[in-house]
Amino acid sequence: MSSGSGKLIKVAFATNQAEAEMIQGLLTEHGIPSMLKREPGFDVPDFLAAGPRQILVAEELVEPAREVLEGTPGVS
Repeated sequence: MSSGSGKLIKVAFATNQAEAEMIQGLLTEHGIPSMLKREPGFDVPDFLAAGPRQILVAEELVEPAREVLEGTPGVS
């Protein structure tokens, strides 16, 4: 994902990888690229798909992403 400023902003939180991928899919359907990142403290490969995730988007896409995700649990 590329952004003019290079800054990524958290727009949502998921309790596991599957939930994060569903949220990411909603964003993708609306043309908004995103990135998943494990929450600090859960960035151990042994957790596999378990553990919370952050959904990040480029700074200039925060508002459109929040509009798409409005009403979705975990949205910041």
